[in-house]
Amino acid sequence: MSIPFLLPWFMLNNELFPHNEFTLAPERQAEIQHSIQSLCEDAPDRLVQGKALYYRYLDSPVGPMIAMASEKGVILLEFLDTFSTIDKEITDLRTRYGFHLSGQDHSHLTAVQAQMDDYFAGRRQQFDLPLDAPGTAFDETVWAHLQRIPYGRTCSYGDLARDIGNGAHARIVGSANHRNRISIVIPCHRVIGADGSLTGYGGGLPRKRWLLEFESLHA
Repeated sequence: MSIPFLLPWFMLNNELFPHNEFTLAPERQAEIQHSIQSLCEDAPDRLVQGKALYYRYLDSPVGPMIAMASEKGVILLEFLDTFSTIDKEITDLRTRYGFHLSGQDHSHLTAVQAQMDDYFAGRRQQFDLPLDAPGTAFDETVWAHLQRIPYGRTCSYGDLARDIGNGAHARIVGSANHRNRISIVIPCHRVIGADGSLTGYGGGLPRKRWLLEFESLHA
């Protein structure tokens, strides 16, 4: 993959600590966790007989997260304050792919937590996790290419489209990027606009900026 540039130096600062905008009020966090628990309890019988989806909550400097895994591997890693997105993704996993939420833990989640702790401590630049990321053939191609963007670097949607080839263009690459369920591990935050602007990010632009600055400082 052609990676055009490092993150510009002027985006760096020394404020790499949890910001208030990344925290959730305890009441809101409890409300979200209760909603997710309800999805376990409200599953129709036909889904309970399907593939189990395990989950665990994680703390991070950029806000609380939820990790989910199947028997095959990590399937979701999102920020809790994006609950509307999480709800849609869980619904999609249940209805399209036959998963049901289980309150039980799994060794994949232990591995996620350990590697995310290392990442946020600046000790890990690459993840070594089994992944289970079902999607369209094109989505999965884009997600595979995202994982080739080196830590501490960025590329544009156009660069990504050119690398994929086969008539791909920036807009549809951006749509597939947006459908990524496994934040940070599949590093959609490393894709920026052709002019160097941060552009969209499901977790919010302040969080995207934080992640890019953090990786630039530790690269």
